[in-house]
Amino acid sequence: MKAIYRLGFAILVSIGMVHAGQGLEQKHLLSISPSSTEVTSKSSFVFTFDMPILQTSAGKKSIVLKRKTPQPQKISTQFTVSDNILTILPNAPLEQGVYILKIKPLKLTKEGENTLQIQTSWQKFIAWLCGLFYKEISDCPLCRFFCTTSNTIVTKPIKYKFEIKDEIVKVKSIESNVTRIELSEHNQTAIKVMATYEDNTTEDVTQKATYTSSDSAVDVDKGVIRSNAEGSAVVSISYGGKSTTVQVEVYEMIEGHLLPHEPQNPDATLLGVDANHNGVRDDVERWIYKEMPTYHHPQIERVVAMQSAKSLQMALIDPTNKNDAVHKAIERAANCWLYYSVSRDLPFDGAVEKFNNLLDDKQFNTKERLKTYLEYDYTLKGRVFTDIPLRLLDTSYCDQNIDILP
Repeated sequence: MKAIYRLGFAILVSIGMVHAGQGLEQKHLLSISPSSTEVTSKSSFVFTFDMPILQTSAGKKSIVLKRKTPQPQKISTQFTVSDNILTILPNAPLEQGVYILKIKPLKLTKEGENTLQIQTSWQKFIAWLCGLFYKEISDCPLCRFFCTTSNTIVTKPIKYKFEIKDEIVKVKSIESNVTRIELSEHNQTAIKVMATYEDNTTEDVTQKATYTSSDSAVDVDKGVIRSNAEGSAVVSISYGGKSTTVQVEVYEMIEGHLLPHEPQNPDATLLGVDANHNGVRDDVERWIYKEMPTYHHPQIERVVAMQSAKSLQMALIDPTNKNDAVHKAIERAANCWLYYSVSRDLPFDGAVEKFNNLLDDKQFNTKERLKTYLEYDYTLKGRVFTDIPLRLLDTSYCDQNIDILP
């Protein structure tokens, strides 16, 4: 039984020696906060003493924070001294691992004035030397430095060891700076993801979050979204148990124009599908840029065809031709075609007529659409129209300045 008591006593003594060796238990150190078992990645370290700390005794070189495992690394810190409290704050959240915070001896000031102390041979020599130049040797800087009993007490060095474990991140929500992205093929862009914690602090977690893409048309890694091919994808972002999404649309680009996706049922309704809301049906827009024959200046011909297609779509939207808006739009598109042929001195090869016929066939490709267009055309019955003289035509009749196009 006595052997057990001895063993227990020896263990207690050894533990006490370890703490004493680390300077965690010394006379003037009142407390350390947080305790080594309560340290988190965002903790600051507060050392409280029973006497004021001499400001000049604490410096950057006297405070060293290092991570020992998994990979040794010196951690930059900042500190403040306020009366009897030393506060140390890492400059960045601490990652998982084992750390050691070392604090070299500090000076604590106690009440009372410094008094001379001349005992050693060295102090006696300093006192003699100061006496050669000063009436009062206490006025001598050397004597004040070497021969005084300071009103300061020097602490023991502190070695504070703690571990950051894998914490459960208490995230209230995460949010991306965008919710929808449109890209051309083989392009990329970067997003930013912010986390809001339960204490209402925020953090940029773009590099820490996890990303997945619903379609191979889009790849994503650490906030960088890359487009591979035309298509749609939902990028899911998660961090700390919370998630958000970003809708990514990848479009084929021709001559700087992003084409809408191929509609699933382009002829299911009278007006069809206009996903990009530019006034032209998506199936017609794709046909203009991918299949429509061109003759002389392809880029101009596609631009003017888009204007014509938009005006013809207006006839399906409002076959009653309210306020004559549909007719004016169709006539303006026709004048743009005419200005194009005149300004570029095109040969009389019937290109404009071919364009118009092909576009009409594509635009009114169902019985319902053709019937609706004829209803509009009937509103023009009995009217007389006068062509604009060619000399008065210019690029202002076009939605886009075709004079600057090749």
